Amino acid sequence: MPNWLIPTLKWGGIAVAVVFAIALFVVPGQPDTPAAGAAEASSAAPVVVYWVLLVIGVVAAVAGFVLGGRQKASS
Repeated sequence: MPNWLIPTLKWGGIAVAVVFAIALFVVPGQPDTPAAGAAEASSAAPVVVYWVLLVIGVVAAVAGFVLGGRQKASS
């Protein structure tokens, strides 16, 4: 396994998780009700994407820490 992969998983996963956790708090969960006669508002799809990317970041960070621990134990 390349030496650069474990720190990338650890810190990259943490960075992705933090960015999208902040995005979940900044972006409202429900879109505003459109004014009378206005076009339909966009769906809540970006919120779902933020949740998926948050989970991916957490999984990558956990995998990095687990692989880093195994690599140190086998040395």
